Amino acid sequence: MNTSKMRHLEELSVNQTFSMFTQSEDLKKIAAHFFESMESVLIRNQIVDALQSYDLGIVTAVFEIFGGYVNRSFGIYTEKDGKQCEYFVRKYKYGITAPEIVFEHLMIDYSKAHGLDIAAGLIRTKDGETFVKKIEGVNGKGTDIYFAVYEFLEGDDLYTWDTPNLNDEEYASAAGVLATFHNAARDFDPQGLERVEPKIMEFLPTLPEKYQELAQKDIDTKFHKYYRSKLDSILKVVESSHIPQDVLEKMPLTPCHNDFHAGNLKYVNSKVVGIFDFDWSKIDHRLFDVTLGMAYCCSSWQDEKDGVLLLDKCAIFLKSYQQKLIELKGLEPLNAVEIEYLPTMIAAANMYLINWDVTAYYAGTDLNEYEYIAYLQHNVRLMNWIEKHKAEILEVAKSILV
Repeated sequence: MNTSKMRHLEELSVNQTFSMFTQSEDLKKIAAHFFESMESVLIRNQIVDALQSYDLGIVTAVFEIFGGYVNRSFGIYTEKDGKQCEYFVRKYKYGITAPEIVFEHLMIDYSKAHGLDIAAGLIRTKDGETFVKKIEGVNGKGTDIYFAVYEFLEGDDLYTWDTPNLNDEEYASAAGVLATFHNAARDFDPQGLERVEPKIMEFLPTLPEKYQELAQKDIDTKFHKYYRSKLDSILKVVESSHIPQDVLEKMPLTPCHNDFHAGNLKYVNSKVVGIFDFDWSKIDHRLFDVTLGMAYCCSSWQDEKDGVLLLDKCAIFLKSYQQKLIELKGLEPLNAVEIEYLPTMIAAANMYLINWDVTAYYAGTDLNEYEYIAYLQHNVRLMNWIEKHKAEILEVAKSILV
């Protein structure tokens, strides 16, 4: 073999290999930093570009607000005529449709006009629109993306959806805000628009097939193993959480926030002074929104109590909700049928959250697996707790009728 015109692949020593490995680690960090920097530049430029459609002056600063998992949120400063202003900018999740955004914005406008004065109001474009559509991509491979600008709400961001550590006054205030929203939006005309996602009792029957398909995925992760181990119990609760149609007909339908948790509220001196994030909203049974709020706000995430529904907090929440509607004299308070089926509906509401845990994990990339295991474990524990304590939940619910 004539090797004179060949490249000799020499063996490297351990030290040489280690040196190259170290350099590759450095390159990996450089690449990650470069990607993060370019992504930041891109999103800032996208926001500045979207703001060209508004008469808000020059964008002087952009800050990303963390906490969400689907949409991306930003606080921005602008300057116009020598005056500095602040706004909230939302870049909507990929895949959302324009009619869904129109539905959300019409509902916000209607609710604010009819009593929900603490909601973040929409800022109009120069053409009077409430959002801007842009194309993300090049060479004919574009994706529709949407931006909206809102008033920046005053108040403090004290909690997140997985740290609902409200005090009793805040629980009462939050429930009163939910009641005020339901009352304000009760006669809203969606003009034929709706979210793609169906109502909760139409949504539940779609879950078993979906859950079973996800369980068949050929992946070897801790989340997947845990999910598969709990699948049978999850499917049983899906089945037992259906409410008959003749019963549902006795439950009021209203616009529902559908994401009413402690992180979507602003606080000052133990009072809720702002509410936002209506992009999950849809028309559904009012009781679903109430119980979803309870599953979010009244369940413990703390150590040995993780997954326990705090019945004393539920009592505060329900009594305040009921009292606010009595005061407003518009939308009827929770009726006897809603009270009777509240334990079943809160099981359905928690199943809605389990669906989010599972869907987000299997659809995601570069996720913190332990974070999502914690989410699913919390909701599975809550599921089991609800099933074992429906009598106590019903007792708390009935106490507000006295």
